[in-house]
Amino acid sequence: MQKTMIYILIVAAIAIMLSEGEQKKHNAQWGYKGDLAPEYWAKLDKEYEMCEKGKNQSPIDIAGQKTEASLEYITFYDDARATTFSNNGHTLKVSFARGNIIDFQGKDYSLVQMHFHTPSENRIDGISYEMEAHLVHKNKDGDFAVIAVMFEEAEDTNIVLNKLLRNVPEEKGESNSVRADVYGYDILPEDKEYYTFDGSLTTPPCTEGVKWIVFKNPVKASKNQLEDFRTIMKKNNRPLQDRNGRYILE
Repeated sequence: MQKTMIYILIVAAIAIMLSEGEQKKHNAQWGYKGDLAPEYWAKLDKEYEMCEKGKNQSPIDIAGQKTEASLEYITFYDDARATTFSNNGHTLKVSFARGNIIDFQGKDYSLVQMHFHTPSENRIDGISYEMEAHLVHKNKDGDFAVIAVMFEEAEDTNIVLNKLLRNVPEEKGESNSVRADVYGYDILPEDKEYYTFDGSLTTPPCTEGVKWIVFKNPVKASKNQLEDFRTIMKKNNRPLQDRNGRYILE
């Protein structure tokens, strides 16, 4: 009987520990307005403290002194289609099958997902753009590299956005299959000159050590396309962060 009670207590203790572990995985909610706005992120959850304490935070204004450098061309390996278009309440996110890879600074980074911000988060020489796409990559060591593409309003319809908007998830938590052929790097501008600098994720937990690649040249999208994104996502850009003496290579 005594052994049975000890066994029951051990099982109960393990269950409690597992339960607590599961609870820790669920970080605090955050957002872009009210009590969940960016200025409060660091206070919402201990895991988000880098959002306030970090010295290499993103986004930034790519303005002022830049360092000209012989930057290597980025090699793009692109053979995987978009699979789902989802709405997580913070952004509209496109997921891809495995197979989209960049070779950047001698390391391979795999494309994890692409998402959007309205208006743009980063600025270029003080200019804020209508929308910004982030193509989030990760390498085998767990390091991030993010490609940023700016959008400006034009009369022409953006073919890639048009394909995605056919399956746009309008409600939070909705996820739709992407039926059209959209590949990982279809969204990029033809001229791939870029700026690069060290930064962070622009959403909690604001992890630093992220390699940023911001294309100098924007791509075009129609007024209606940009309005479709704005209507669903609302204003979802983090305010500019201090540059803190970081080098920007171009």
